[in-house]
Amino acid sequence: MKPTIEKIRALCTESSFQRGAEYFHEGLVSDLEQSGNQITAVVSGTSEYEVTINLDAENIQAYCTCPYDWGGYCKHIVAALMALSENYNKIKKTARSREKSIETILKNVSFAEIKEFLRTEFDKSPSLRDHFTIHFSANGSEEKSIHDYKQQINCLYREAGGRHGFVEYGTDVDFSYISDLADRYIKAGNFIEAITIYQALSESIAENMDMVDDSDGYYGGEFSQALKNFTDCINRAKLDHKAKKPYIDYLFDKYIENEPDYFQENYDCALQEICRTKNDLEYWKNLLEPHVPDSLPDSDQCWASYQAKDILMMQFHILDCLNDKKGFYELIQKYYGNDVRFCLLYINRMEKDGRKEESIKIAEQGLDLFPSHMTKELRRFLNKVYKKHSPDKYKQNLITLFLQDNEWDDYEKLKRLYSGREWEKTLAEIINRLSKDRFGREDTIVEIYLREKMFEKALKHVISREDLYYLSRYRKDLSSRFPGKYFNAYKELITSFAETRTGRPHYKNVVGYLKQMKDIKGFGKKFKDLVEFFRTKYANRPAFLDEMRRL
Repeated sequence: MKPTIEKIRALCTESSFQRGAEYFHEGLVSDLEQSGNQITAVVSGTSEYEVTINLDAENIQAYCTCPYDWGGYCKHIVAALMALSENYNKIKKTARSREKSIETILKNVSFAEIKEFLRTEFDKSPSLRDHFTIHFSANGSEEKSIHDYKQQINCLYREAGGRHGFVEYGTDVDFSYISDLADRYIKAGNFIEAITIYQALSESIAENMDMVDDSDGYYGGEFSQALKNFTDCINRAKLDHKAKKPYIDYLFDKYIENEPDYFQENYDCALQEICRTKNDLEYWKNLLEPHVPDSLPDSDQCWASYQAKDILMMQFHILDCLNDKKGFYELIQKYYGNDVRFCLLYINRMEKDGRKEESIKIAEQGLDLFPSHMTKELRRFLNKVYKKHSPDKYKQNLITLFLQDNEWDDYEKLKRLYSGREWEKTLAEIINRLSKDRFGREDTIVEIYLREKMFEKALKHVISREDLYYLSRYRKDLSSRFPGKYFNAYKELITSFAETRTGRPHYKNVVGYLKQMKDIKGFGKKFKDLVEFFRTKYANRPAFLDEMRRL
């Protein structure tokens, strides 16, 4: 898809567009090349920046190594897109010619010549050799060590890191070679080699996290998937306890090592996935016991306290799975008041063991022990009991749950429990408590007014926010009932909003709100006057006038 000037303008602010045009006309774009569906270029500025443009049938995606982080694309991308637009046919022709030339050569060259060429190139390019090995090794009998696979994966990182060795945000290392290889071994029934591959992949991702600008996005997801595939393959291999022990050791060591710390939970989940038999659980328990704290650190030692609680959660899980009631109750009774998760484990285990009255007592105690925002699950547990035996407690608990969680199912249950005057009183209490919430619950208050068909109160609340977002959000519910008030509220806010910033994305937002105003019936003349006012006031902003043509 050829990037036209109009499309380029739509991707950036007016300032970036103007500066990018200057860079392009000054000849600062070089090395413009196409490979497959990707265009690369170098743009000279205060430094040399590498621009990558991905083209498909739907849109244009582009990345730049510069530090720009404002609205739309940077000036370097704009310059590269303009160079691409001007040279589009030439670049496409060159790419097609190159592909045709390669096809011709492949038809005429012998298999022996290709093999000899590859051997020579492998000596020159370790990365090419690694790609080739990864792609084709599953077709042969060669099996590799974790170290071998990690070397190949690390090569992918080095390629993505470019000259600086740091993988910029938005640059995703492609691990498909590795995953495809593991899939081939899985299809062949060789789960052990697939386990080795996924272990190498998860380790490499974890070890390279300091070299990527993305800790919980693409790379975090790839790590989670690699570790999940690792545990899936262990379970599919149907290993006995002796064969599984090294993997339990490995995952436990990684959990204790806790590097990077945001992957620790993944290792805990992986251990839970593979430790399913009594022998596995007993072995895991033996590994854990030296790390179980005798007491929790002081609350001011946040990190140490967090780690100790996680260790205890792991121990509770193991004891529960082993059905070691004595060990479980001795430990949980010591700590249930220190963490709401422990309290929930305690009451669920007591309920499971038929100790209903005790579980209710501990759950009610937990409501006093922990901050209200942490008690949702405790209240849900109690409501199962209150519904049958304590109607007043059930009602109050439902009110609190709704205020905590905004679950409209709780709201409807409440409404069914009260008659006319009682419901009016309860509704006033709910709205009063919402209005005093320090986190702000205006959305919930408006939703309640709409559900109760209290439209005038809803309108007053929306307009009092003095925010176009809220006007837009509740437009369908309120503008047809109060068209004059709604139109005037829009007019007042949109006039000041238009002045807040410049740039095409902002102009698109302004025009979007104007379109919403246009849909309010009965104000055609006033709307035309407002549009004319904007065209006159912003006559020196061509991007704004361009966007207003859509009205």
